[in-house]
Amino acid sequence: MNSSMSKKLWRKAIKEHFDCTCVYCGKTYELSNLTLDHVIPRSAGGETIASNIVPACEKCNQKKASKPVYEFMRTSFGVNRLREYVISKHTNG
Repeated sequence: MNSSMSKKLWRKAIKEHFDCTCVYCGKTYELSNLTLDHVIPRSAGGETIASNIVPACEKCNQKKASKPVYEFMRTSFGVNRLREYVISKHTNG
């Protein structure tokens, strides 16, 4: 298996782990319609590791940009304890 194939499988596995659901808005999408987002943005020192990568729809990913995750979620969707728990559990193990 080459590096490109490994990367595709890794990306697919993350999306499938969350049942092809955007972690921010909670909507389900086709696998190909989800992007991957850094919970802690790379610009803030976030790494490209599984615990910092979550599936996001294009709209949420673009809207979040480099904002802190909970600030983005609360200003966009209000407090949603379930969505916040899902992200926290994933990022903190």
